[in-house]
Amino acid sequence: MSLRKRLCFSLLVAVLFFGGLEMVLRLHDFAFYYNFNADLLGLPLLDLSRLRRVANPTVTFDPRVFWRFKPNQLLSDPEVYRRPVLLNSLGFRGAGFTPQKPAGVFRIACLGDSATFGWSVGDDETYPYELQASLRKRHPGRRFQVLNLGVTGYTSLQGRELFLGEAAAFAPDLVLFAFGPNDRLPALMSDAEHLFAGTWKISPVQVFLSRFQVYKLLRAGVIYLERRRQGLSLDPRTILPRLQRKVSPEEFAENAAAVKRRAVELGAGFILLNVDFPSLPLDHNYSNLKQEAEKAGVPLPPAWTLEDPSQLTAALARDLKAPELDLRELFRHELSRRRAEGEKLPDPDWFALMIDNGHPNAEGHRLIAQALAPLVEATPQFQRYLEAAP
Repeated sequence: MSLRKRLCFSLLVAVLFFGGLEMVLRLHDFAFYYNFNADLLGLPLLDLSRLRRVANPTVTFDPRVFWRFKPNQLLSDPEVYRRPVLLNSLGFRGAGFTPQKPAGVFRIACLGDSATFGWSVGDDETYPYELQASLRKRHPGRRFQVLNLGVTGYTSLQGRELFLGEAAAFAPDLVLFAFGPNDRLPALMSDAEHLFAGTWKISPVQVFLSRFQVYKLLRAGVIYLERRRQGLSLDPRTILPRLQRKVSPEEFAENAAAVKRRAVELGAGFILLNVDFPSLPLDHNYSNLKQEAEKAGVPLPPAWTLEDPSQLTAALARDLKAPELDLRELFRHELSRRRAEGEKLPDPDWFALMIDNGHPNAEGHRLIAQALAPLVEATPQFQRYLEAAP
């Protein structure tokens, strides 16, 4: 047999083998791919008995902000979204807008995570939408745009990079900074380390190959072997001592300060939100990890300490000389008021304002907007707008 025939035969065998393996994996629904919490964020969660991953074709990768929504989408998967979500031509939630601010408009940029994005509520139920409607009602004849720049899963570092990289070009008159829960999540590498390492710089070739189950399986094996080389395994005793916050309290303060500095350069105001709710214990990530560490008989890293988000945000607001809205206190006060007035609340009571223990429902978003409106109106930028606008 000639060399050419041998090569063709070998190629045919390889195609049949990998094609058959691909078909078997697809038939068994091993729909795993780049997983935010495992493959790219560095957690050694690969378990060869559980290869499933939830594919997310609605996002694209970005080396600076890690991921972003693809533009011009209607997200309506009933397994993920309780209400349809409209993404505009810039990939943000809500009605479309031009990067260049129209004349005579007071524009507010809302930076945040899934609480700002409005997880499981409608497009007309998020607090940015409600805030815009409230300002228009309170000031007839004036023009307001409240941009919902919240992205699910974002940390304050991603919010900072989004604002410094592109959102500042939207020329906001006021910036709302609403992060916290995702910052406090555990990870083997911080967001700052991922940004420096270029973890999310993924080529189109990698994205294309990730459509194939065989490639995903091979990549999963490479990741598993790399974690083993680092001394990491599925044994929590190898993982827990190395965990850190995705964003430390010091980094959170630096991220907020960087956004405020840029806002001031643009002549914009700045409002800080403490995104925390009475539906969860204080810093539940610390409590859960402490329990796991005690169970495994290993210590947590010395830097992993109990955080009080309310105290942290209040101190930061004083340092930045910025108005602050504490959502934990806001929701707690509202639930106390309703109990005092004899209203029958669900069990647990926070379900009156929450869709789950981390995301407000439509009533919760309306409450946030009502609390934000007077804070917005008290800013010097808003007062100047009222004085200057015809």
